[in-house]
Amino acid sequence: MRNRFDRLAKDVAQEGLTTTGKVVTNAEVAGETQLADVWYEPDPARASERERLGLLGRLAETACTIEAYSDTPSAEEARACVEKHLAVWRGRAARDRAAEAPFLWMLSTGRPAAVLDGLCTARMAGWPAGVYEGPGLLRTALVVLSELPRERSTLLIRLMGGGRVLREAIEDFRRLPLDAPERAIGLGPLLRFRAALAEVGPSTPEEEEIVMTTQELVEQFIEQGRTQEAAQVTIELYEARFGPMPPALRSAVEAMRDLPTLRAWRLLAGTGTREDVHAAIAAGRSS
Repeated sequence: MRNRFDRLAKDVAQEGLTTTGKVVTNAEVAGETQLADVWYEPDPARASERERLGLLGRLAETACTIEAYSDTPSAEEARACVEKHLAVWRGRAARDRAAEAPFLWMLSTGRPAAVLDGLCTARMAGWPAGVYEGPGLLRTALVVLSELPRERSTLLIRLMGGGRVLREAIEDFRRLPLDAPERAIGLGPLLRFRAALAEVGPSTPEEEEIVMTTQELVEQFIEQGRTQEAAQVTIELYEARFGPMPPALRSAVEAMRDLPTLRAWRLLAGTGTREDVHAAIAAGRSS
């Protein structure tokens, strides 16, 4: 990988796509000394799961290589990507002539004018702003992350960028509901990325800013762990004293995100009557 931000991009792709098909990071290119950032082969039976991934899921509708740049690739870097892509294509065809031809997606945080011109790209019909398709013969496209609309459907892809794009994506990520599927995908990579930066110390102002902007995610993660533990203890205390907790009450306890409320319920489950517990949870659920 080119730098630590590109490592984050690879992790996000792997977390998002691993349940919908075969994902290989740092994939060896047959007959080459280079590695592809991400190689993906979709599972046809999991199309509905890919749809939940927004733009990332659309990229993954066909077998593809994903090469992510947290900055702006040069023409030489883009040419190397295309060379790897063609080598992957040849190797795939040699193994199975009936195999679908793969696609190359290059993700660039900035607008690489020389690459866009050199590949004779055009806006990709039916796709968001920022997605450009090269000649059909090459099956290559380029996504300019800074030009994508700032909306939820593009969030996972924008987390694979750098600079302002990544900062804004993290801001949007922090505002997601706690049960959002994007959270389950992006939280692990972001926390691992932050831990890696913090361990060796940020080496650039951009890295230092990322450490600061992800602090809230760390606090949310810790708080979420505490609420899950409090909910589980509440259920266990109730069932130890009164038997199986009714499904509606269990759902209410598991859905509660307010830690003080869960602690109050936990105390009642251990010391109060069944009626006390039912009344408190019913009141909390309706408030």
